[in-house]
Amino acid sequence: MATMQTSSGDWFVRPAPGVVRVHLDHLRDPVGRFDLPAMERELRGDVALASEGHSAMTLVKYPDLRVVLIFFRSGGSLAESSTDARISLQTLRGHLELRLPDGPIDIPAGHLVTLEGGTGFGVRAPTESALLLTLSWPSNASRPETAPDV
Repeated sequence: MATMQTSSGDWFVRPAPGVVRVHLDHLRDPVGRFDLPAMERELRGDVALASEGHSAMTLVKYPDLRVVLIFFRSGGSLAESSTDARISLQTLRGHLELRLPDGPIDIPAGHLVTLEGGTGFGVRAPTESALLLTLSWPSNASRPETAPDV
């Protein structure tokens, strides 16, 4: 595992380039603090970006809550999926297109969109972009098995 210290002095765990991450040590901390710009810069160098068009890092992982930072190269996308979780999508940088059954929604930087559980969606990045994806499962819903694959 490689660790990175941000300019603010905080540490977070990332694997060395080309290494599959086995342990997500930062997920064990009871308090999470994240330097999102630094983490986005780290995702830009991830090997998955070239082959998949996006790279993702799980920041928070609880039985009822996930927070994932996703960096997209221009033209990258997430496949259409659906989950029981309620979802929020916040564009941190760039511009994203949320594909919904009723038609696309533009999400420019600084904007947030929420979806009720069970809503099918996909994401396309017409420009290089960063997304903060939050998933929250109701207490009676199936959980991580239904999470979108990022």
